[in-house]
This record gives sequence, C-alpha cells and structure tokens, in this order.
Amino acid sequence: MTPTAAPPQIDVLVAGPVLAPAIGAVLVLALDALWPHRRTPAPVIGGLALLLGLGAAISLRLRVGADGALSTVCLPGDPALDVSAPNGADVGPCLLHVGQSGALLQALAAAAGIAVLALLLARPPGHETQEGPASASGPGVETALLLTTVTGAATVTVARDLGTWLVGLELATLPVVALAVLRGGRRDSGAMQLIMTSISSFGVAVLGAGLWVSATGSIRLGGGAARSAWQEDGPRALLTLALVLLLAALAFKLSLVPFHAWTPATYPRAGVAVTMLLASVSAIAAVGALIAVMEGAAGVRPDLVPVLGVLAVASMLVGAVLALRASDPLRLIAWSAVTQGGWVIAPLAAGDVDAAIGYLAVYVVAVTTVLAVVADLAPGGGRTLEDDRGLLRRRPVHAALLGLGLLTLAGLPPGVAGLLAKFVALRPLADAGLWWIALPAVLAAAIGFAVYLRWLALVLAPERVPREPEAVTRTRTTVAVVAGVVLLTATVLPVLLLGAGTR
Repeated sequence: MTPTAAPPQIDVLVAGPVLAPAIGAVLVLALDALWPHRRTPAPVIGGLALLLGLGAAISLRLRVGADGALSTVCLPGDPALDVSAPNGADVGPCLLHVGQSGALLQALAAAAGIAVLALLLARPPGHETQEGPASASGPGVETALLLTTVTGAATVTVARDLGTWLVGLELATLPVVALAVLRGGRRDSGAMQLIMTSISSFGVAVLGAGLWVSATGSIRLGGGAARSAWQEDGPRALLTLALVLLLAALAFKLSLVPFHAWTPATYPRAGVAVTMLLASVSAIAAVGALIAVMEGAAGVRPDLVPVLGVLAVASMLVGAVLALRASDPLRLIAWSAVTQGGWVIAPLAAGDVDAAIGYLAVYVVAVTTVLAVVADLAPGGGRTLEDDRGLLRRRPVHAALLGLGLLTLAGLPPGVAGLLAKFVALRPLADAGLWWIALPAVLAAAIGFAVYLRWLALVLAPERVPREPEAVTRTRTTVAVVAGVVLLTATVLPVLLLGAGTR
C-alpha cells in the first residue's frame, strides 16, 4: 500500500457471510478453553453463526439482484488493486466483490456447513443422554474447524485479489485435514493423502499466482490486466503458464482427472462427516476459486477451452466407469465426486457460470442427502452396498431418501432436479458447438445410470435373511429429511437450486 493510501473501507453487512462463521469460530474456541468438552456451547454458537452467515448471504443475493454487485474491504489509492475492467467500468480497489454467483455460493457453503455440523455433533444411537465429546478433540475444536472451513469458502468465492484468494482457499482446506486426523483416532483416516494434496496444490497455486503478478503487474483477479498481458509475447507466455498452474491447483481440490487419486483413498477412511465436508463445503470453495480465476481471465477464456474440456471429459468418464466397481458407499461417492466435478466445470468451458453453479447446488444437496442416510445407518462406518439390501422394508423413510438422492445424482425421475441440472449443463455446450465435450458427457450420464441404479436395486431387493432395522438417530435423520425436502422442492421450483440457469 502506498503511503498516501486511505484507510480500509469495510461494509460489515457485505462481509457478513465471511465474518459470521469467523467470529463464531473464535467464540467457540474461547468458550472451549473456559469450559472444556462441554457439548452445549459449541453446537449452539456454531449453529447460530452458520445461520447468520446463511441469512447474510441470502440477503446479499437479494441486494445484488436489485442494486448490482457489492464490494467491501476496499483500499482506496492502492495501485495494485485499482484496475479498470475490460468494458471501461472501474471495479474499485476492493478485496471482496460480491456478485450473484458469489452470494449464492456463500449461502450454499453455510447451508452445507449446518448439515455437517449436525453430523459432527450427533451422539451415537442409544446414547442420546450421554455427556462428553463425540471424539477425543471435543466438540469445540471440531466446530471451530468446521466454521473456519466455511469462512474460507465464503471468502474465496468473492475474493478478487490473489492474496485473499490464496488465504481463503487454504482456510477451506487445512481445517478438513485436521478434522480427518481428529476423527480418525488411531486408524488410517486418509489424512496423509489430504495433507500431501493440500501442500502440493497450495505450492502450485502460489507459483501460479506469482507468475500471474509477473505477467500482469497486478495482484487483482479481474480487470483488464490479463487482457493487456495477453497482447505481448513475453507476458503472454508467463500468463499462460500461470493459468495452467492455477487450474492444476484447483483440479486437485475438485478431484479432476488426473489429479483425483487422493479422493477414493480418503473418502472411505475419513468418516462420513468429513466426507460430507469434502464433497460439499470444500467443493464449493474450489468451484468459487475457479470461477474467480475464469472471470479474471475472461478476456482470454477461449484459449482455456481445450484445457477445461479435457479435464471435464476425462473426469466424467473415468469417475463413472470406476464407480461401477465400488462396493463401499463412500468409495462410490468418491468416484461420483470425480465425475460430478467434470460435470460442474463443463459449462465453464462455454463461459456459463450460472449453469456450473446450478449443477453444483443440485449435486451438493443430493450428496448431502445420500451421506446423511449413510451416516445414520452406519455412524461408525464399515458399511457395504450389500448391507443396504432390503432397506426399503427395514427403514422405508431412509430408503426413500436414499433413492431420491441417488436418482437425483443419476438424473432420473423422480430426481427431476438432477435431470434439469444435466440439461442446464449441456445446453451452453450445445449452443457453443462444443460437441466434443457434450457427447462424452451424455455417455458418462448413461454409465452413471448403472452406477446409481445398482445401489438402488439393492435397496429395493428383498432380504436374503431377515434383519433387525438399523439403529438411527434423530439428528442425522433430520438432516437427511431436510435435504430430501429441498430436493423435492427443487423438483417443483427448479429455480431454487438451478437459479438463472433455468431461464
């Protein structure tokens, strides 16, 4: 910052989705230090913080629709941030820039955080009156780590400078590693894979960010800096390498092929709650970070189409094929995350951000429904697909919710939201003539039918040997029911999740 720069300008209301979970994390840790291992303060404060963040994000979404994009944490006079947009409009020297897509991603991260919090703090079946922590770390530490993850996701989705972008991206990643270690205890929780992935992707992202600054002379993700650098041979080569490295770093986070190996190794070992956090909040952060990079490089997006297209096609096909071999629900969800990541980034190759976010929203709610059912039926893990044989007769509500989630992921009725999401993702590809991406996507969808229907067939099949119904908990059942209701509502009102992509 220059010596004559004005003091920072912060709009607390615009920063609400970031500040609410951040302040909540600090309060939870403070109270946990004063009253260790108490169960009540952590879920109350954590839940309130996430609800406040969700309410603030929804409010911003409405304000942005009426007043246009909003900015906060502005540093007037800072030459590194004061960059004009390609159309001549000044986007202002602000670190956080909230548009419609950013506000929607913030709301989605807060809502997913509430579901994960419920799973983290739910007591085992038959121990509803038990006092004490759910794990050796205590509920306060786990809640604080979750709130920090949501803070990172809420930050990176609206960050418009590389410094804030990098910090937000890692805030959405590192606490998940800690949770995997704490929840795993002495068993292999997959934390090593997460640590190596986090270190590798962060190193690649930092190198890409440095090359971006060298090429454009600005730390800003946006404006005309990238377009100007693209016109000269030297800066263009640096900027090309910067974009490749930034995309590679985010491909790690999104489990895109060939950066996906950590996902099937981690999901089955980390536990259902951590898996849900990775599949929802962490994925939202990665998509928000990718959209920030794509918008920052909007002037050169056509040159990135081949890279995005190859990542999308490879991920959709490889994930769908290998999911056919999975016998563990969490491993199947891991390969599903790979193929669904390809579906999310496919519309970005055509420049359609709304379609990508709409598909992501449907996927997050559907996978939350499925994982909440899995967590309720087997909170300690160790469940196989075969264990769900005859579930319809033992636990009809859970079977119906699981079926709805699986059919939504497959894109088959009555999971109409999933069908519409696939249509919304394919439409911009067809309009742009990117058939080499759209046709493999259709093939991947057909393979996906077999993946999810194989699981559903076991749920509907008769039992070979009569079994007692699985013990369940009210909290986890509630999470599954709420997520299922959202999916059903999206069937009637697709705009609820798909947003502008339905127009």
